[in-house]
Amino acid sequence: MRFFTLAIAVSITASGQPLPQPAAGARLALHLLGHRIGEERYSIESRGETNVLTAHFEYLDRGTPVALDGTLTFSSKDFTPISFEVHGKSYRYFSVNTSVPAAPKTPATFTLDGVAPISVQAILIQYWIAHGKPPLMHIAPFGDTVRIREIPEAADIHYLHNHAARRFIVDGVVWGQEVLLLDAVDFQVIAAGTTAGALNFEAATADVAPDRTATFARTVRGLTLDAATTMPRVEPFRASHYALTGARLIDGTGRDPIERSVVIINNNKIEAAGSAEAVRIPKGLPTIDVTGKSILPGLWDMHAHVGQAEWGPVYLAAGVTTARDMGGEFEPVKILRDAWRDGTLVGPRLLLAGLVDGPGPNSFGAVTASSMDEAQAVVRRYKNAGFQQIKIYSLLDKPTTKAVIDAAHASEMTVTGHIPNGLTLRDVVEMGFDNVAHLVVRDAPGSDAIKETIALLKAHGTVMDPTISWNELLGRSAQTPISSFQPGIEHVAPPLRRLLESANGGNVTPQQAQERLTRSLDIIKALHDAGLPIVAGTDKGVPGVSVAREIELYAQAGFTPMDAIRAASAVPARVMGLDKDSGTIAAGLRADLIVVDGNPLANISDIRKVTHVCANGRLFETAPLWSAGGFKP
Repeated sequence: MRFFTLAIAVSITASGQPLPQPAAGARLALHLLGHRIGEERYSIESRGETNVLTAHFEYLDRGTPVALDGTLTFSSKDFTPISFEVHGKSYRYFSVNTSVPAAPKTPATFTLDGVAPISVQAILIQYWIAHGKPPLMHIAPFGDTVRIREIPEAADIHYLHNHAARRFIVDGVVWGQEVLLLDAVDFQVIAAGTTAGALNFEAATADVAPDRTATFARTVRGLTLDAATTMPRVEPFRASHYALTGARLIDGTGRDPIERSVVIINNNKIEAAGSAEAVRIPKGLPTIDVTGKSILPGLWDMHAHVGQAEWGPVYLAAGVTTARDMGGEFEPVKILRDAWRDGTLVGPRLLLAGLVDGPGPNSFGAVTASSMDEAQAVVRRYKNAGFQQIKIYSLLDKPTTKAVIDAAHASEMTVTGHIPNGLTLRDVVEMGFDNVAHLVVRDAPGSDAIKETIALLKAHGTVMDPTISWNELLGRSAQTPISSFQPGIEHVAPPLRRLLESANGGNVTPQQAQERLTRSLDIIKALHDAGLPIVAGTDKGVPGVSVAREIELYAQAGFTPMDAIRAASAVPARVMGLDKDSGTIAAGLRADLIVVDGNPLANISDIRKVTHVCANGRLFETAPLWSAGGFKP
């Protein structure tokens, strides 16, 4: 739907080719995890030598309104930005408030802030074309580096759109690569694939028929992941058969460390692990001397949302060799799992929990159920696709929740997730929840109520996934910089760092935030002391980096350093039924381990100092991995 005709003179590039001319305006349907949630409306008004783009971006995320307004004034001749304003939220936790009142003075510089308005990114691309397609561009007012590439014509989307399309990959506006499909004639946005709050987010022009938007979103996301194959390749430092020598071995079993060890890797398995006196190194075997460092099992993130390929190398750089995705969009998360497993892209082993919610406009994701038949069909779909778990969400009614749990257990899958609206922790535990997401226990430490809750959870063997590092980040006082408790934020890709720094607990004081955190840590310690399994998970924190913070917080709660480390290694492996495969360091197990500079048993924060990571037998140095993922080493 075009709002009006825009009459402007046709400008010419330096090569003599006519510049693309902007569309007058349109509506874009917005999708989160494949579910339509809202729209962006934009218009472009001609004012002689300038054009003014005005956009309103709005959607409902699980019933929470998210809205943002932006205005870009730019040259009608060559798309140079003159001024830019954007205010509101791009995701329910993340605020955007940027004002650039005057044109940037630096060449190859454009003005925007994050994913929205999506229509502004189309003007960015036209600016790039008009200025000779510079290999690097910069974003005002932040100075971020942006790369744009045009990919050959996207013929595979013609069946969804009546015009030829031009396909562009934009890297650096948000963290990671986005894909934009623009009309080849007027450069109207046909579609975009990006992330919002680290979740899969797509936009499609309203010209796409409603019954085809889900297919369209999958197509766009597939293009994004295809583009990820052009990410910088990181080759293993060692593979096949080699030995690590001289390090302190903390094998994750709970046994005392071995101060001078040898670990031999043979392809993807641990061939031997023990003291230097007990393990003989075969003659001629390549060795890597890691004396003075510590070897530990590869870490696990048991509450991840891996919306993009860039998570892969960053996870490995932080020492995470296995992650459980908690409800990603069906097709994209399968593609990432397979690409990381097969070595097409670099990343950890990915285990999958398939999301199911109740139907309606406030649903989280496109997979829903409201009857026993639908529940069984959803479980069957995930089981056939190789998912390990089902993740239940908030809008499922009680009968359908029970049907999903029963169908999952009958299919030898376990169940995790949120407590549906109208149900209690007791309800879902007694119905068969194997895991519970987030710290849902609210009883006062030491009270009769918490003792009763602990008894319930212990009787059913329920696993708790507190995501306390995410709670700390979201609940912090605006007066408290993230770097004060999460020094890894200094290395985060700038667009992601700004996003995370925009989230806080609002008007709480530092003391109030600390008191709330301390109470949560006391609850976690009470659960742990009672013998309940606690597994480390991060939700939407800093990929990989927040796993280290989760471990630190468990130690702060009163776990021994060994128990804190095991909550991110041996315990998750047992919970996922993989303790005979991984989670500790022993002969015959999968070769997933990390080398850290220091001793986390003496100083738990040394868990951050990963120098090497061995993922399924392939040994990487971490600095190139950080760079490949867009982080600073």
